[in-house]
Amino acid sequence: MKCAVIGLGDFGRAVAIGLARAGAEVIAVDRSMDRLNLVKDEVALAVRLDATQRDALEAQGIPSMDVLVAAIGENFEAQVLVVVHAKKFRIKRVVARATNEDHRRVLEAVGADEVFYPEEEAARNMVQRLTLSKIKNYFELAEGFSLVEVQSPPRVVGKTLRELDLRRRFRVNLVGIKRTETNADGEQVVKEFKPVPSPEDVLTENDVLALAGSVLDLATFMGDNS
Repeated sequence: MKCAVIGLGDFGRAVAIGLARAGAEVIAVDRSMDRLNLVKDEVALAVRLDATQRDALEAQGIPSMDVLVAAIGENFEAQVLVVVHAKKFRIKRVVARATNEDHRRVLEAVGADEVFYPEEEAARNMVQRLTLSKIKNYFELAEGFSLVEVQSPPRVVGKTLRELDLRRRFRVNLVGIKRTETNADGEQVVKEFKPVPSPEDVLTENDVLALAGSVLDLATFMGDNS
């Protein structure tokens, strides 16, 4: 995958480096040589140019990119122009950063395929972590609803799924169970995954449960809001 990241502030720099380390071919663009120097050893190409100039972008092969991330934070007019240029280049996926709702609407109006607030996303991630203090992993399905992995809480250990009746009592759905054991190094390793648990399955303290539900219902199940 070939990606261009335009704007190398804290967010743009993290995106450029993250994409490169994930195996993407990344072109990083900024007006500041200092910012470019922070990523040049990580990305395929770090280029100093004015990204509002269409000819300059074309000269660096930007139209051939699969993804363009417009991450200019301090100059909204430049951000809009970059998105306009990207859509005219017919780049398949154009992702743009917004700092408020008005900016979101403008960026969507000029053709951005995805618009997001990095600060809002970070805040939501923190809320998930604070609200569900015992989660191992989670995936947000919709605002306020998640798929999470949690260690079996004490209240369910030794009980069957039929006894627990999770859907009725806690309004959460059990998606699967990871049966784990402790190896010689004292680490928990997965010995079995049950994607379709039986009502007669008895939960143990080493089980990791994949659960889907609202954040509040999941927190109640884990005992965080009891």
